[in-house]
Amino acid sequence: MHLFKKIYGKTTVNSENEETTHTIMLKYYKTKYNNFSQNDEKKYGVGIIKTEIVNNEINEEKQEFNHICKQKCEVEHLLSILLKNKVTPIDLKYVLEDMAI
Repeated sequence: MHLFKKIYGKTTVNSENEETTHTIMLKYYKTKYNNFSQNDEKKYGVGIIKTEIVNNEINEEKQEFNHICKQKCEVEHLLSILLKNKVTPIDLKYVLEDMAI
C-alpha cells in the first residue's frame, strides 16, 4: 500500500495582546491509499498541521485520520468544512465524531 498526501488549503489566525504576538497557521490535506482492490474501501482521509509562532518560537502539532471516506468528493467536502471553520488538530477527532464519520 502507498499513502499519498496532498495539501487542500491553508488559513492563518492572528491575535495580539499587550504581551505577545500570536500567529497560527493551519494546513489541511487529504490522504489516499492506493492498491485497494475493492471500490467499497474507505481509502481517503484527512490531516491538519498547525504551526504556531509565539514570540519567535515555532511549535508544530499534527493530527491525521485515514480510511474515513470512500470517494474523493466526500473527503473534499469534509476538508472544505474543516478549513471554513478553522478546525485545529486537537479538535479534529471530535469534529469527525460529531459528523459521524
